[in-house]
Amino acid sequence: MKKKAIVLIIVVTSLAMVGIILTQVFWVNTALKLKEDQFDNKIRIAVKGVVNQLLENKNDTLFQEKLRMLSCRKSRLDVYDYIHPDLLDSLVTAELKCMRLEGQYYYGIYNKTNNRVAFGCYEGFEKDLINSPYQFSVSSIYRPGNYYLSVYFPGKTVILIRMIGYWLLWSALFLLVLIFSFVYVIFNLLQQKKISEIKNDFINNMTHEFKTPIATTCLAAEMMQREEVLNDPNRIKKYAGIIQDENSRLQNQIEQVLHVAAMEQNGPAFKMKKLSVHGLLESVVESFELLIKERNADITLHLDAPNPLVTGDKFHLLNVFYNLLDNALKYSPTNPKIDILTQNQGNQLIITFKDNGIGISHEHQKDIFKNLFRVPTGNIHEVRGFGLGLYYAKTVIEHHHGRIQLKSEPGAGSAFSIFLNSNH
Repeated sequence: MKKKAIVLIIVVTSLAMVGIILTQVFWVNTALKLKEDQFDNKIRIAVKGVVNQLLENKNDTLFQEKLRMLSCRKSRLDVYDYIHPDLLDSLVTAELKCMRLEGQYYYGIYNKTNNRVAFGCYEGFEKDLINSPYQFSVSSIYRPGNYYLSVYFPGKTVILIRMIGYWLLWSALFLLVLIFSFVYVIFNLLQQKKISEIKNDFINNMTHEFKTPIATTCLAAEMMQREEVLNDPNRIKKYAGIIQDENSRLQNQIEQVLHVAAMEQNGPAFKMKKLSVHGLLESVVESFELLIKERNADITLHLDAPNPLVTGDKFHLLNVFYNLLDNALKYSPTNPKIDILTQNQGNQLIITFKDNGIGISHEHQKDIFKNLFRVPTGNIHEVRGFGLGLYYAKTVIEHHHGRIQLKSEPGAGSAFSIFLNSNH
C-alpha cells in the first residue's frame, strides 16, 4: 500500500473517530441536562409541597387557637411561631423522600431583606442556601418580613452522574474499546507496511547476494572454455578455485536463510557439548585469512579468559562468531582494525568483537537484533546482507542461556559482547 493511501486512511478514520467521540459527548451532555431538569423539577415540587403543607397546618383550627394564645403573651409573633423547626424538618424529609431525591441536602428559612437565616439545617451553608435556585416564599404563612424556604444540594453533580451512571460507564467503556481498536489497527497497518518494505529489501538484497556469485561462477566457467586458458593449467586451477569459492559463498548464504527459517518454524536443534571458545575463535579468524589480506585488515585476538570452556553447539556458535566478524569487516570501510577479546567475569565468559567501523546510530540500536532489520548505511551501497545475521546470533545465544549486547557510537565503531555461562 502506498504511503499516500495510508496517510489518507489514517486522516479519514481519525476524523471519523473524532466525530464519533464528539457525538457521544453531545448525547451524554444532553442526557445530563435532561436529568438535571428532572432533578430541578422534583426539588421544586418537593419544596412547594412543604410550603403547601405548612399553609394547611396554619389554617388548622387548633393551630389558629395556639397562635391566638401566643399573641396574648407576645407583642409580636416571629416566623418560628408560625413554622415550627421540628415540623419543617419532618416535612422536608418526607417530601424529598417521596420524590426519591437522595443525597446530602441542607435547608433553612431565611430573610431575603437582610440575608440572615432564621433556622433550619444548614451548618455553615448560609450563602449557598441564599443563592440556591430551589426556594419559595413563605409569605402566605408568615406575612411580615421577606422570608423564603430554601433547599441546597451540595453533591448535585454526583447525584446526576449516578442517575445515568450505567449509561455513562458503558459509553466510556465502548469509547475506550473503540479508541484502543483504532490505535491497534493503525499500528498494525504501519507495522505491515514496514514489514512489507523490509521483505522487499530482503528480496532485493538476496537477489543481489545470489546473483553476484552466480555471475562470477558463470564468468569463470566461460573463461575456462577459451582455448588459451585450456592450454594453461595454472589459469584453469585459478578459475576452478574461483568457482569453488563462489559456490561455497552461495551455499553459506542459502544455509543462513534456511537456518533462520528452521528456527522460526521448529526452533533450533542443538547438539550441546563442552568446547573451548578460544579454539572456535581461532578457527573463524583463520577462515577469513584471504579476506583479511584483501581488505588490509588488522585482526587481533586477545584471548585472556583463564577459563574459555562452555557447553554449546559448535556449529551454531561458529556461525555466530563468523557473522559478527563478517559484519565488523563489512562496516569498516578502510583499514579495518578489529579486536576479539575474551575474559571471565564471575561464572561467565565474555566474548567481545570490537571494530573501528562506521558505528550504529542510537535510534537504530533498539532494532538491531530484529529479524530482517538492516541499518541504513548511507553512501556505503556495496554493503549488503539479508538482515538475518544478528537476529540469528541473538536467537542462538539466548538458547545457550546467554545474552548479547551492543555498545556503539556513530563514526567510532561498535562492540558486540556475548555473555555465556562458563564450565569449570
